[in-house]
Amino acid sequence: MAQMNSSKRWSNKKEALFLEVLQQTGNVTKATTKAGLDRSLVYRQRNLRPDFREKWQNAMDQALDYLEAYLWDKAMGKDVNEVYDTEEGRLVDEKIAIFLLKAHRPEIFGDGKKRGASVEKNKGHSPRARLMKKLDQMAAKPIDGA
Repeated sequence: MAQMNSSKRWSNKKEALFLEVLQQTGNVTKATTKAGLDRSLVYRQRNLRPDFREKWQNAMDQALDYLEAYLWDKAMGKDVNEVYDTEEGRLVDEKIAIFLLKAHRPEIFGDGKKRGASVEKNKGHSPRARLMKKLDQMAAKPIDGA
């Protein structure tokens, strides 16, 4: 019997490590590597298990909270190098941090433009939507001579 690759096996311990690293870094690749899990397996688990999806979201929210707190402290003049233990001695690039917060928390850090509204407005313009609308119109027309 062939032995299954260990990165294909799920365990509570690996899940906990994945979530811990995700919470600290916000980086799925780093979290899967540290936990010894395959990325596709982790995404599959997120799609199949609502409880894991919620834990994942909580970990990402915490990572974003850390990033926001770092920028807040820096803006308030605190020595962030003493407050935050930046992994591997790397400095946080504030511009990239702001970009990440805008992308993940547009309702707070966005520029005030409603992107969701333009997506909803154009939603009905997909080829499939146009085809379905046309078929509905054709079905509603009476057939001549019937």
